Amino acid sequence: MEKSISDNIRYLRSLKKYTQKEFASLLGVAQTTVANYENGLRVPDAQKLQKIADIFEVSLDNLLGRESRKENSSIIQKKLSLINNKEESFKIYLNLLLEGKGTDAREFVIGLYHQGLPMKSIYFDIFEKSLKEVGTFWESGKIDVWQEHFISEVTMDLMREIKSKEQRKKKNLCYVMGVTAGAELHNIGLKMILDTLEIEGGKSLYLGSNVPVQSLVNAVKSEKPDLLAISVTIDHHIESVKYMIEAIRENVKGKLPKIVVGGGAFKNNPKLWQSTGADQYSDSVEDLISFINI
Repeated sequence: MEKSISDNIRYLRSLKKYTQKEFASLLGVAQTTVANYENGLRVPDAQKLQKIADIFEVSLDNLLGRESRKENSSIIQKKLSLINNKEESFKIYLNLLLEGKGTDAREFVIGLYHQGLPMKSIYFDIFEKSLKEVGTFWESGKIDVWQEHFISEVTMDLMREIKSKEQRKKKNLCYVMGVTAGAELHNIGLKMILDTLEIEGGKSLYLGSNVPVQSLVNAVKSEKPDLLAISVTIDHHIESVKYMIEAIRENVKGKLPKIVVGGGAFKNNPKLWQSTGADQYSDSVEDLISFINI
């Protein structure tokens, strides 16, 4: 094995502050294999070389010693600095999407994730802030509907990708069923909360929007969730929430799930939720976990 390759693996691992054990876990090999790579006693195959380059966020040329180490170091350090500057990260992500650069936006976020930015921070410090800004732009006529849909689709694809990379905690948390009220289409916020709850060790079932009330009642009877989370963004869907909750309380016998409502419709009137018949208002996964007393 060329000395420059083994040196680069050791150097890049040190730069990213991975122990040999941590790096071995990411790479899917034994710690002794990493030690052999770094000591020049073993050669990674082509697939492993590409995976190593992906983990370190460098090109194969750089890993193989064909590019300037100094140049690569500055790129990595810049990305690392963004982990502690979430405001700047959110702006970069949003601007890339507004320019129609979905692939670049994905690479930027996945890069931050590989650098150590937690899923929860990506969801709520980057995605949620971006989507709120997009909503404001749309309401003021600064962007078209197709742009809002494009940004939402890219974000949901990234959510699925990041969630698939996460290790679920081995806890026996609550079972939460999530649904959006009536024809409500703004559902990404609720999905973020349910995804986070799953990673924390809970179980979730997301029903989406336009669920007939009788079908929702049947789902609650069949699944017996600990908690039902209903999201509503638009004020005129409040009546739908009331109808859903009333139907559940009248038709589900035995132990009822605790019912929590949340979403943008309640932001300007924090007490509005009390008129829905729900047990509580919530806008975060912490609220859900604490409310169900787990």
